[in-house]
Amino acid sequence: MTTPGQDGPTSVERVRTMLSLGEDQDAALAGPVAAVNSLVRGWLKPDADGEWDPRHRWGADLLAARLYRRKDSPAGVLPFGMEGAAYVQRNDPDVALFLEMGAYTAPRVG
Repeated sequence: MTTPGQDGPTSVERVRTMLSLGEDQDAALAGPVAAVNSLVRGWLKPDADGEWDPRHRWGADLLAARLYRRKDSPAGVLPFGMEGAAYVQRNDPDVALFLEMGAYTAPRVG
């Protein structure tokens, strides 16, 4: 049985392993994994056996890992040690992707 949001190309377990995290981070990983699975299921489908192409699984793993790490920079600023801060770009492609804004807006006629 899968957890809601886990029925896609990636899973909390896959992303946790990729990032070398403990099981204590599963709750924090659940949101990004569910969002990525929803997004990818809207674009792609598994094969006739219900298996996902390895490249789709890998891409979904990478995107979920990146979104998990984004929690550290919601305001667009990352601490960067003694050198100061690093600024995240103003137009966030991850947010635009999930909210279907800008270049990710579906074309409409009329």
